[in-house]
Amino acid sequence: MSTNTHSKSIQTTGSFRAIPVDVPGNLANIRIVLFEPREPGNIGSVARVVKGMGLSQLYLVNPVPFRDVDAAWYMAHGAKDVLENCHVVETLPDALIGIQYLVGTTHRRRDMRIPRPVTAREAAHTIASISQDKPVALLFGREDFGLSTDQVSLCQLTASVPMATKNPSLNLAQAVQLFAYEVFVASLGEVPSHPIDYADVNALEEFYGRVTRLLDKVGMSPYNSEWETYLKSLRRVFSRAPLEERDIATLDMIFSTTYRYIERLEKKIADSA
Repeated sequence: MSTNTHSKSIQTTGSFRAIPVDVPGNLANIRIVLFEPREPGNIGSVARVVKGMGLSQLYLVNPVPFRDVDAAWYMAHGAKDVLENCHVVETLPDALIGIQYLVGTTHRRRDMRIPRPVTAREAAHTIASISQDKPVALLFGREDFGLSTDQVSLCQLTASVPMATKNPSLNLAQAVQLFAYEVFVASLGEVPSHPIDYADVNALEEFYGRVTRLLDKVGMSPYNSEWETYLKSLRRVFSRAPLEERDIATLDMIFSTTYRYIERLEKKIADSA
């Protein structure tokens, strides 16, 4: 189990709000990740959402320059500390270090290889439970495109906000606000922790890489040699039975032993030629 966990201690929001509440301790385990945000004002608005909903972790993957843009600081009114302390990283794996459960957000229909999304409210209950003692990330895509299908396939869970009409879609900060609010509400009161000790998201991707390396070694070739497409199906298969670190270790023993056996055979053939 990850050591990056927080206790159930709570801190009051104060009596100046119409409905004063205590901030659930599990919210410290939840990370908001924005992939390539394009608008400095949206970054500032999300920082304001993060603070307002009792969260604290904001990660930006390859964002536009924003630290010297007035709009970012204006929109982060009351939450400039979150904007100042946000983590700016170059790649998505950098933003997911230590994360054991990843929830992707989308407003579009996706490839059938990817499980159908649940509602934001359903996802919030899952996040509230898992984040009791495990780090969870909520991933949001670019304002103009959202998350790619490949990025969505990395997630253990995909969620969407039901809407009455096809268009317009939600603004990035609006989407983060809705999800963050649902998670906040779902975290209030007594929430049971999730029994599965999920493997780190990045460790899962490394595992899938070793699986495809073995398949390539034995001469398997996906249709049209599209390994990324095959990976989507592979992730979907394993997502049906969530993998813990000990599961990866067990499977790795099979795959690595097989890989080394093939290498020894290849060397033996080469030496006898």
